[in-house]
Amino acid sequence: MQLIAESVFEFDTACSIYRSLKPEIETAVTDRSRIELRVDGSHLYLIVEADDLVSMRSTLNTWLRLIQVSNEVSVLTDSK
Repeated sequence: MQLIAESVFEFDTACSIYRSLKPEIETAVTDRSRIELRVDGSHLYLIVEADDLVSMRSTLNTWLRLIQVSNEVSVLTDSK
C-alpha cells in the first residue's frame, strides 16, 4: 500500500527553513519512505510517501518536528 501525505506551511522564514533542512533530504534514513521538500515564496511544501502506516507516522513525526525546530531557530535569529 502506497501512502502520500502533503502539507503546506506558511512562514515568513520559509526560505531559511528550507535551506536549513535541505541537507537532511539528501540522506535517506529508510527505504520505506521518501521526502520531497519545496519552497515557493512564503510557502513550504512537504510531501511524504511511505510504504506502510508505521513508516508514514514515523517520517511525519520526524519532519514535522524538524520543521518546527527550524522555524523556532529561524525566528530567533531573524529577531536579533
